Amino acid sequence: MAGRLAPRRAGRLVGERADGAQVLRLHERRRAQCRIAMQEEEPAEAAEAAPAPPADYDEAEARGIELYQAGEYERAIRLFELATTLPGAGVDYRRTSNQGMIGSATAPPNPRGMERTRFATPEQKLIAQYNIACCCAAMGDVGRTMDILRKYLEQVEQPVTQLDDILKDADFAPVREQVRELRNEYVKKTSSPGLFGNPFGIKNPIREVAESIGVEWKD
Repeated sequence: MAGRLAPRRAGRLVGERADGAQVLRLHERRRAQCRIAMQEEEPAEAAEAAPAPPADYDEAEARGIELYQAGEYERAIRLFELATTLPGAGVDYRRTSNQGMIGSATAPPNPRGMERTRFATPEQKLIAQYNIACCCAAMGDVGRTMDILRKYLEQVEQPVTQLDDILKDADFAPVREQVRELRNEYVKKTSSPGLFGNPFGIKNPIREVAESIGVEWKD
């Protein structure tokens, strides 16, 4: 019959010039739908890939060391700094209620109503400070490295011994000459020969006793 359209077969759009625009629009819609689906999935995947914040000092320190070994020094510094604010090896108990032994002012407190808290110890904070200095040395930031080391040495008992160890540490190779100069400063500072000196290295027993109980001794 004239003018009657033949039944459309499956897939008839493909290759037909009259419906080519429809094919193009169909493909465009499919591509757009795929892009939208990918954009919706990417944030979820990124959220899953992002690591959770470290829970304590040890975890933050371990991540900082990994970043240092990977050459991510600034990020490692942020982890070491964060570690000092997280729960560490220090333990403290804080009373959360006024419950206690009734009838005795000297009786031990009731363990109930006590809250246990953890914190980074001074030793752990010193370790973090040392690690930060290592990062600064690796970046070639001499001034920042030496400033941190000076603050670090003010908190240790034997700074000259610590400087000897730092001179052997490969992490401080970029600033070894500056560390050697700093050691010479501390050697001069810690040597107090007195009026006539002490060429034979004779120890003063009274001075040793005074220093053992925290009394400053002056020759």
